[in-house]
Amino acid sequence: MITMTKEVTLLLGPSFDLIIRARKPIEEPEILRFLQKNPKKELEYRAKPVNYPELKLLFNTFKYKQSTNFLQEPLLSKTYSQLLKFVLKLRDYQKEALYHFKANKYRGVVVLPTAAGKTIIALKSIAELKQKTLVLVPTVNLLYQWKENISKYLHLPKVLIGQVGDKVKEVKEITVTTYDSARLNLNTLRKTFNFLIADECHHSVAEETTKVLEGFPAEYRLGLTATPERSDERDKLLDKLIGPQIIVTKVAELAKKGYVANYRLETIYVPLEADERYRYEEYMNIYTSYLKKNNIRLRRGLDFERFLVFRVNKDPEAREALDAHRKARQLVFSSKAKLKVLEELLSQHKDDQVIIFSEFNDIVYEISKKYLIPAITHEIKTKEREDILKKFSKGEYSKLVTGKVLDEGWDCGTVSVGVIVSGTGQSRQFIQRLGRILRPKEKEVVLYELVTKQTLETKTVKRRKKTEVI
Repeated sequence: MITMTKEVTLLLGPSFDLIIRARKPIEEPEILRFLQKNPKKELEYRAKPVNYPELKLLFNTFKYKQSTNFLQEPLLSKTYSQLLKFVLKLRDYQKEALYHFKANKYRGVVVLPTAAGKTIIALKSIAELKQKTLVLVPTVNLLYQWKENISKYLHLPKVLIGQVGDKVKEVKEITVTTYDSARLNLNTLRKTFNFLIADECHHSVAEETTKVLEGFPAEYRLGLTATPERSDERDKLLDKLIGPQIIVTKVAELAKKGYVANYRLETIYVPLEADERYRYEEYMNIYTSYLKKNNIRLRRGLDFERFLVFRVNKDPEAREALDAHRKARQLVFSSKAKLKVLEELLSQHKDDQVIIFSEFNDIVYEISKKYLIPAITHEIKTKEREDILKKFSKGEYSKLVTGKVLDEGWDCGTVSVGVIVSGTGQSRQFIQRLGRILRPKEKEVVLYELVTKQTLETKTVKRRKKTEVI
């Protein structure tokens, strides 16, 4: 009797799937739980590429002969290995994070505050693993920051650092790309890189970008974030797509040891003026009456998103209620009293570098025009944005007002004062904004949060503070 050899060929084709072709039916339940049979081809199966490392191990365990059309040479070439050097001394908590990452077979999400040196942990990992590496980032600003840091701290010439994004497509053994560009070039990139670094990795599990991490067969994965939580709860996917959370310290501990600036958080409560209060109550009455009438109870941000999706497009009254809610928020976030307090803070900190955050772009432009402060929103073109940030970093501008675009992915070590004009209910957003001023400095830094009394803003900030860990 002839026994047929157990043999599989694993292929990354034009689809996002991992294709498995076998010489004989696969019968092991441990393997089958990852597979789906192709109904059109008897000995062909499909799997998610993210499961390749586990499948590879299982096929080895059950004595399958394997061949693939990807990750043929996952290690860095001799040219890179000889040039690559990492000589920085790691801090104690960075060593601890790296230890846990290695103990989990080089998979995990390092959760550290902004300015704590998450990038340094990633660069040290590149130096140790010596695998062909793809760094995923959410913004073009971060793409260029990473290229600079790789060159500076790994001592690699910039010509050896690839870039996919911002109208450039140069794939090298160590490459930096945006999540959007990785999604568009997935079939090209996923056959080469065995080490994925996902910066600001809470972005990686957004619905439109999840397929990026799912579509790579890479064995080694490192996520970096100060704030993994998402309002849509998709952060739960991080464990499967990257690895478990690695939390080794908090902002307050880092400040005590001098790794980040000593900081002060100050909440300033301001009133609505009489005419503003009247309009606010009118708008909120329209909104809450609709909810009561339709027996709708919103408990979380996710509930609100579902309300938007399922009601607004079908129900004119829902659109009216939502519009009233938006007007109420805008009124609260841009109240006259807030602008007066902001003016006082600008006068108090006239010699300091100050960054002002606002929820609405209209208010950003209003503040910019009223106080002659440079503004940055998503509407500002890249060249103008870079010019403003460069002058701000050099101290040519001492004040800057922005929307959400600078919440993350931007560093300026000289900023010592932050002002949040519109109080936020999101811990992630608050911590990211705190991070903009935390680069080590001799003097104490301060983050002001302006909150309008007896409004929805007061409630959202109160809820956030109950769960906030800083």
